[in-house]
Amino acid sequence: MKYLVMGSGLQGRVVAYDILQFEEGSQVILADIDDKNLEIAKSLIKNDNLSVEKFDIFNEEETVALMEKADVIINSLPHTWEITESFYKALAKTRDKKAVFTDYWLWEKHYQFDEALKEANVLAVPGLGIVPGFGNICVGQLAHEFDQLEEAAIYCGGLPTKRGVAPLDYMILFNVEALLDLYLTPPTVIQDGRLEIEDALDNFETFLIPGYGQVDAMKTDGLYSLNKTLIEKGVKKAAEYTLRYPGHYQTMQILQDAGFFDKEPVVVNGVEVRPRDVSEAVLNKLMAKIPGVRDFTYLYVVGKGLKDGKYVQKAYELLDYSDEEIGITSMERTTAYPSSIAAMIIAHDDGGMRGVVEPENIFVGERFDKMVKELAKRGIIVYEK
Repeated sequence: MKYLVMGSGLQGRVVAYDILQFEEGSQVILADIDDKNLEIAKSLIKNDNLSVEKFDIFNEEETVALMEKADVIINSLPHTWEITESFYKALAKTRDKKAVFTDYWLWEKHYQFDEALKEANVLAVPGLGIVPGFGNICVGQLAHEFDQLEEAAIYCGGLPTKRGVAPLDYMILFNVEALLDLYLTPPTVIQDGRLEIEDALDNFETFLIPGYGQVDAMKTDGLYSLNKTLIEKGVKKAAEYTLRYPGHYQTMQILQDAGFFDKEPVVVNGVEVRPRDVSEAVLNKLMAKIPGVRDFTYLYVVGKGLKDGKYVQKAYELLDYSDEEIGITSMERTTAYPSSIAAMIIAHDDGGMRGVVEPENIFVGERFDKMVKELAKRGIIVYEK
């Protein structure tokens, strides 16, 4: 099987390496516009079945020609709608391809390409990370197992293994801009079977992470396509929560109330600056990953509902750690591996699905069991509780 990984940053390199390690005889093309990224990839992934190509996602003809060389395509490009839209436009001009995305940016807009992909006999599965991604898949599996799933909740967070080591008890595991967007976007939740939008940076709850004690759980806008698929399945209540050590959200709340995240410019010494831009620069430095300090990613997905005539509760739990020797964070591991595993699963078993298909609707049943087994091979254990 031939795979094309678009985007050779850290996540793309991990995806490419993982496919070559775990699928015998596979061939991988790693593509990027950045020569330096491609050179780094070639130096790190020493495998005769890897080739690299330079391309520009905004050159449609070039992108289509590149996609035609592969059976399965993994989009690991930066998460902007302009890039995602260009990817879809090119993908719709191919035939008989399968694709997965690490991206679920502006998830509702992905469906505008559904019909064109079906006409081209193409399958596209967006949102294959941890949340969105494997968290959605666990909810989908719970809905698959229950006769009627009534409630679902996703709790997820990436944190230092020790408190008091990192400023604000947090180390950035992606980028500050996305982090603040996560905190400041009003979350959409399902309440009484309807979508509701709640206030951002509000309504903290207490949650217990085994081995790490009590943390704060705050509703964030992380349900993505579950806002659509769970309502279709009759679910009455659902929310996604991001976990942080106590005190972190309260500090962010103070900064927000004081105007540090405002996007309206202010004049400082005769220069116009946006408080948000300054805050991002300061926080990026303050909360940078500290070499040698391990981080972990924790995921807990719980569902309640009717099964075999009884109202029951079931959960899936995952706890993973960074690999400090090779410099990969737990968030990078738990984001990249679901993408690479998903690509390898649909390469051989896509259930006949075409168009834009949500991860929670395709990776259920035997495909869910396969994903869990493959994660375990990489040291990421998923427990049923």
